Amino acid sequence: MKRRRRARLAALAAGVALVVSGCSGGDSGGGSSKGSSQQLRIGTALTPTDSLDPNTATSPGIMMTISYIYGSLAATTDKGTKMRLAESITPNATVDEWTVKLRKGLTYSDGTPVTGQDVLASFQHLAQAPEYKTLYGGIDFAASKAEGSTAVLKLTAPSSDFLESTLAMMSPIAPKGQFTGVGAGPYALQKGDSSTGYQLKSNPKYWAGEPKIKRVEVKMIASASARAKALKAGEIDYAYGLDSASLATLKSASDLVTPKPTLQSASAMDLVLNTRVAPFNDPEVRRAAKLTLDRAKMVKTVLGESGELGNDMLGKGYPSYPKDIEQVKADKEKARKIFASKGVTSFTIMAADITPGLVASAELMAQEFKKVGVDVKIEKADAQSYFSQMDKLYASPAFTMYWINRPAMGEFRMQADARSPYNVSGYSSQAMTEKFTKATQTLDEKSRDKLVAEISQEIHESGGDLVWGFQKQLSAYRKGLKGLVVDQSMPWIAEATFSAS
Repeated sequence: MKRRRRARLAALAAGVALVVSGCSGGDSGGGSSKGSSQQLRIGTALTPTDSLDPNTATSPGIMMTISYIYGSLAATTDKGTKMRLAESITPNATVDEWTVKLRKGLTYSDGTPVTGQDVLASFQHLAQAPEYKTLYGGIDFAASKAEGSTAVLKLTAPSSDFLESTLAMMSPIAPKGQFTGVGAGPYALQKGDSSTGYQLKSNPKYWAGEPKIKRVEVKMIASASARAKALKAGEIDYAYGLDSASLATLKSASDLVTPKPTLQSASAMDLVLNTRVAPFNDPEVRRAAKLTLDRAKMVKTVLGESGELGNDMLGKGYPSYPKDIEQVKADKEKARKIFASKGVTSFTIMAADITPGLVASAELMAQEFKKVGVDVKIEKADAQSYFSQMDKLYASPAFTMYWINRPAMGEFRMQADARSPYNVSGYSSQAMTEKFTKATQTLDEKSRDKLVAEISQEIHESGGDLVWGFQKQLSAYRKGLKGLVVDQSMPWIAEATFSAS
């Protein structure tokens, strides 16, 4: 169970994540002047082991469903942090205590009032899961308190980015912390399961008013190509998670919209160089791997026009991203010499299409490594069971991964902390930990950005994540969908309207 739960890193990443603070927001063209009661059918990926408890969620489809049912205290959009279930979230002067005030009259879909005690109980439940300890494990629940519609969260250490990196990333609330399908989000559960999908109905008690779209069906469609075909055939109205090839098949359809993709909440395509085992426990060998790949070629070949060059750091496109760090460029002769001097002639990459293009990227990498005298064996795995094999991944020299691109502070908390289950490469250092701790205590933005740049430089030079490219979020939907916002890379439809005609 613990290994399966770690799969949440792809949905935060997905996360959250993993994941993993910062979201992308965008308007698809404004709201409609006429409401609609049409059902919106969303095609996405679900995993059979998922449930409506966030602690067991592993797929984009279930995270989407969870966000619709439970909502979140806050969210980060392209216009900044936006309050949702919370009226306000404010820190004390030393940023080790945060006060959450819920909206007046806030209730769950069954009419039960939402309380500050529910906030504490919900976070205490989330903190029990290994993947959420990085987010909620820093709350001192014994010292925290709640009264009426207010919760005061006492932290074990100062955290200047607590709103950005935790609450605005994901803060679902459930009655007494029991995530059984009743929430205060814009939709209520009608029926369904993670094998086939979920049917939801609009929540008339939602704080912002009952959504115009009255019914939502989240349908299980495993592959990007199948989702594109279903959209084109009129079987769904929104295809979430496409790749360049599947999107190309929809370009000529006059009744469909393919929104302009952005780097915010893009998928960061990663080859994890496992620092726990040979040969990548050697920083020089990691450097050789980074010098081997022609990243521009990989982006063009695998990601197409919607791809963006990666430089082994996350957070590209956000204000705190250090733009002056030199871009890694292929130097095959130098890579060849390093591999030869270290006696590295082969290694294995485990690969799965947990997001479209990762297997193809591994195959292209194998060709690149062959040019520097290293034979790469690719061990392909099933995407749906990939994260149930964490022990096997952690024993493999290298494996494919993707992350949801978010601001640096949130990424550091998830990936650079040696204690975090999201730190899949196993890389950390005392210097980096000390700088990050200092950054969490720093309110001055310029001073914090300087520390972010220093941490990023170390990750760039010595880290175990070979982030070679960014796949901007690709989706498509029918023209009748208006007022859509993308939040945590997921379609947020609470304020949208839809007409199939």
